[in-house]
Amino acid sequence: MDRSHLLVAFLLGVCVSLGTALVMQSGGALPQAHAQAAAGGGQMFAVTGTGTTQTNRDVLFVLDPNTTRLMVYEYKDGRLTVGAIRNMEFDARFQEWADRGRDQRPSVKDMKVASEKQKDN
Repeated sequence: MDRSHLLVAFLLGVCVSLGTALVMQSGGALPQAHAQAAAGGGQMFAVTGTGTTQTNRDVLFVLDPNTTRLMVYEYKDGRLTVGAIRNMEFDARFQEWADRGRDQRPSVKDMKVASEKQKDN
């Protein structure tokens, strides 16, 4: 066995040992990992994200179901600014919306027809 294989085997052994020690220290179960969730308790929901077009920018999306408004806040360089606010009441009245010729496929109409055909069979 050459030295590179021996080194890889040694490092794998170290990783397994550290993983075993972690499991044993935590009482036999690995710590739980939780995905990001929107929290609101029936009032407002907030979800954080990172900016997509700029660096060092964090984004906070706040949804108020009582007023059907979506608010976007941006935090950059120590400043919190309002990025956008939108009343979604009228948006929610549409089944689908295609902007600039980019139709959704399959369309809601096509899915409705297909589901009714499947229901009849």
